[in-house]
Amino acid sequence: MMEPNEAPQHVGSSNAVQEDVAFNLAILSLTELLSLGGLLGNGVVLWLLSCNAYRNPFSIYLLDVACADLIFLSCHMVAVVSDLLPGQLGLPSFIQTSLATLRFLCYIVSLSLLAAISTEQCLATFFPAWYLCRRPRHLTTCVCALIWALCLLLDLLLTGACTLFLGESSSRLCWTLWVVLAALLAALCCAMCVSSLLLLLRMEHGPLRHQPRGFPALVLLAVLLFLFCGLPFGIYWLSRNLHWHIPHYFYHLSFLTAGMHSAAKPAIYFCLGSARGQGLREPLRLVLQRALGDEAELGARRETSHRGLMEVTA
Repeated sequence: MMEPNEAPQHVGSSNAVQEDVAFNLAILSLTELLSLGGLLGNGVVLWLLSCNAYRNPFSIYLLDVACADLIFLSCHMVAVVSDLLPGQLGLPSFIQTSLATLRFLCYIVSLSLLAAISTEQCLATFFPAWYLCRRPRHLTTCVCALIWALCLLLDLLLTGACTLFLGESSSRLCWTLWVVLAALLAALCCAMCVSSLLLLLRMEHGPLRHQPRGFPALVLLAVLLFLFCGLPFGIYWLSRNLHWHIPHYFYHLSFLTAGMHSAAKPAIYFCLGSARGQGLREPLRLVLQRALGDEAELGARRETSHRGLMEVTA
């Protein structure tokens, strides 16, 4: 026979389940909308940068970032449904593993590229003579290729170890790889924060503080966007695999902020590059070039410096 106080408990538990489902649906709807907008924005950035005949180091970095964010959002839109509404979308385990592998690969690549961008911008600001004359011409291409290759290798090792492709003893290797990955994420975050702080101090107190901010401001905003929106998703992956205790709603909010992180970057590019009073009347190519204006000018000075050195040598 049911006790009198059991009925209210059953009603309370069912209400809690309904509230969780409603909360998950709200997070899912916002995530899908942001992801759709991010796919459009990153697709436009990817098309504009790939069709642009002029190449400078930071435009190549942003081209790779847009490619990584485009793949991430494509996988995120599908994977987040089964993450937030388990049992509603039954995907085969192979597809779930593939989506998780691609999603985490693009997340690590985007983070590594952002660390490389902030570090190189800091070096270009503090050592302009080295950047103009001594910097290797194909350094950016080599760095991007190395980042993609190393991240792909690490992601494949994680997938193989943590999905038991390497046998029953792979659980120890899985935990070790996730600890290594946690140290890597911490190192990349520290590199971004230190270089961005130095860049901010240089912008505020250096000799160029009264000039337009341009690309350095874009770098600082991208780093802040990652710290507030992109980092929670990395903490979610680490806590899920290293068994950290994290509040329940943090997992769901990390899905939303991850989509916001990848979707907001094109908005930052176009907002910084748009001229006052022009609105949407300017070509997007011109707006994006203006967002890269400082770097384009620096690249032009670098080409002029190379030509001058060649003439003096001749």
